[in-house]
Amino acid sequence: MKFPLLVAILAFLFVSCDELDEILDLGLSDEEIVEGLKEALDTGLDSAVTSGSSVDGYLKNEAIKVLLPEEVTKLQSEIASGSVAGVISYQDLLDLYVATNANIDTDPFEELVVAMNRGAERAATKATPIFVDAITSMSFTDALGILQGGETAATDYFKTNTSSALITAFQPDIKTALGETAATDIYAGVVDFLSWEHTETVLFVPVTVKVNDYIGQDLSLPETLDEYATTKAVDGLFHLVGEEEKKIRKNPLEYASDIIQKVFGSDEATGN
Repeated sequence: MKFPLLVAILAFLFVSCDELDEILDLGLSDEEIVEGLKEALDTGLDSAVTSGSSVDGYLKNEAIKVLLPEEVTKLQSEIASGSVAGVISYQDLLDLYVATNANIDTDPFEELVVAMNRGAERAATKATPIFVDAITSMSFTDALGILQGGETAATDYFKTNTSSALITAFQPDIKTALGETAATDIYAGVVDFLSWEHTETVLFVPVTVKVNDYIGQDLSLPETLDEYATTKAVDGLFHLVGEEEKKIRKNPLEYASDIIQKVFGSDEATGN
């Protein structure tokens, strides 16, 4: 063996790992970038949808739990703190109303929150084919931009490309689910409570209380909760997708897929 060749081999054997990577690194091919990104997105989306559509996936996750609309929360607060001329509290009036309303069992506001979240959980599975379409139509330019982007670049891509379709797909299911979980009836009951009349005897004199004369006069309650609950359900799903994306970017080696490890551990992904 000629001496120069021996020197070259020895030098190759003793270079550092970083130097060896630099010598051998041929970069990622376009196909590898797209394949790795799509597989990572499939993995992350599947996990997010599974989490959101599970029982209590929304209800017990404070980050995405669907809460009452602002106007309804304000009404709830007024009922909890007010009274009719100090004679009968709004809460007592509500309790009397609930006792005569077959659609409400206990606390209409709490029941409403539970029902809306159950609706979101039922609708979440609708997201999968829409996300899959967005992944399938992704170009190399899209993939490279996502790979080199921030920690939620893929989630932002989905927001841009799927929000409208998700809302369109979710709303019928949310509406159906709200009906099945009784949220629609419960909310109708809350709205009807404002126009309810109750006769109370005060010092042996019957006094008729018209609820709307006392509370909710400056409130403009939504006609239905369909649109509100749908938007919140979609927002919650994007939050879950974003959290999964962060996990993949932070620890790609925790995933079994070789292509995910290769692509998300690459210079393109890490910015080195």
